[in-house]
Amino acid sequence: MEMLSQTFGFLEGMSPWWWVALAFGLAALEMATFSFFLIWPALAALCMAALTAASPSLSAGVQVITFSAISIALTYIGRLLFLKYGDGGGEGDAMLNQRGARFIGRVGKVLEFANGEGVIELEGMRWRAKWPEGHTSKAGKSARVTQANGMVLDVEAVD
Repeated sequence: MEMLSQTFGFLEGMSPWWWVALAFGLAALEMATFSFFLIWPALAALCMAALTAASPSLSAGVQVITFSAISIALTYIGRLLFLKYGDGGGEGDAMLNQRGARFIGRVGKVLEFANGEGVIELEGMRWRAKWPEGHTSKAGKSARVTQANGMVLDVEAVD
């Protein structure tokens, strides 16, 4: 403990506002890197600011050990919460870059059809479509999306 006091002796009698400054610095680094790691030590620094404000006579060693323990505890708890609840992105984000896959099961209007391929309209947008082998359709009829292959939708006629 004496070695910690010698190394971090500058913390003796220091204002709690230095812990607040460290918290803001770590939070700024977190926002710049999006690591989702530095937020926990930043919160620990805020806790230390409150502790040093409540008890200004804390030794440098106690401050360092307490900051380390709080950082480790908050990081562990934060990781557990992240694993349990995720990032809150929701289910829709899984198909963010698969726009056509969002239309599976939906029914659109056939605009053009020839030789098993054509164009359908879904939500006001035109999509290239492909019908199963041997199936036909006509403009104005309805078609249900069964699969998305990139920007081409596999469809089937709806009666």
